[in-house]
Amino acid sequence: MNLKVVLLAHHREEDTAIQQVIKCIRAIEENYNHFFTINSLTTELRNGGVLLDEATVNACKNSDAILSSFPVSRNGYHISKEGIKSTIFETFDFYASVVPTLPFPNQVNFEEYASNKNVDIVVFSALKAGKYASIEMATKSGVDSFHSNLQSVHQLFHLAFKTAKNRKQKLYIAIPEGPYKKSIWEKTVAEIAPSYPMVKTFMCDISIIIQTILKTPESLDCIFTDRAHGKIINSLNNNLFGLSNLLPCGHMGIGINLFEPLEDSQSTLKEKVNPIPLIYSLALLLSRFGLQEEAGAIQMAVNSAGERGMYTTLDTLPKDINCDQLGDYLAAAIIDSEDIGVVNDENIDLGKSTII
Repeated sequence: MNLKVVLLAHHREEDTAIQQVIKCIRAIEENYNHFFTINSLTTELRNGGVLLDEATVNACKNSDAILSSFPVSRNGYHISKEGIKSTIFETFDFYASVVPTLPFPNQVNFEEYASNKNVDIVVFSALKAGKYASIEMATKSGVDSFHSNLQSVHQLFHLAFKTAKNRKQKLYIAIPEGPYKKSIWEKTVAEIAPSYPMVKTFMCDISIIIQTILKTPESLDCIFTDRAHGKIINSLNNNLFGLSNLLPCGHMGIGINLFEPLEDSQSTLKEKVNPIPLIYSLALLLSRFGLQEEAGAIQMAVNSAGERGMYTTLDTLPKDINCDQLGDYLAAAIIDSEDIGVVNDENIDLGKSTII
């Protein structure tokens, strides 16, 4: 497979995490006969946000995916030639966010988190759902946008159902606020569910899902929610294993996808930045393009490094490990994936992917 990927960083030469993900990409190329066209770009900090200039936006739109070393979606923006300012979500018309949560091996050994070792959750957040309370409230100029929002809900529900089908076959749907949005979601589920008869659906109040995460998170599988509730759920999931900024996130659009760490790095030392969130975001990217075995190889490499204590739940690396050393180990482990612990088909098989 040939993929065009834009790598976004604050500082091209100084972003050590970007250099490690490039090593892993080259290892995937070598081991699986793929080819990645990599375009490394920098962003500009301005007015409390991250500015993507016209050239960067065009490069991103002409790529298959964007891989950012920092959560650019949080405060990234673009100013058009006409002077119109838009957020990253508006610029690339993202309709969904996907965040997988699963334990890292060196964390489940900790007694306080051991009970969560079987937790494996994927959260789907609808970004555009319910922009209007009803079609009657949409202005004439907004009718097309309204129907586009409905289409995006259908697309995300299909992705959620398909993912659940290949996992534990359970989909939990957080009932959205507002009667019209609730009606749309119920109608959409009624239309789509018959195509996935093996998937059990549970429509419940967000409070029920929160309580389940707090008490029996291992019973959950795929969760479908809106953007606001998705932030709450992801924050809770982030604490299930004492994770500190290690989770990846993917934002889906039509013909363009953005993958980034869910949280920003807090390290002030570039050589001690933990590249795992970005490399795990690469695994999410590969999974999105159907390269499940390749994503599994990254996951096994990450697990192997964790078992050797090369990274921890902390945002920075142990004092005897630097970012380059971890990147070298991960790239070598990807190439020798069959030797770092026999490949577990149950973990990387297409039908049982722990990502998407």
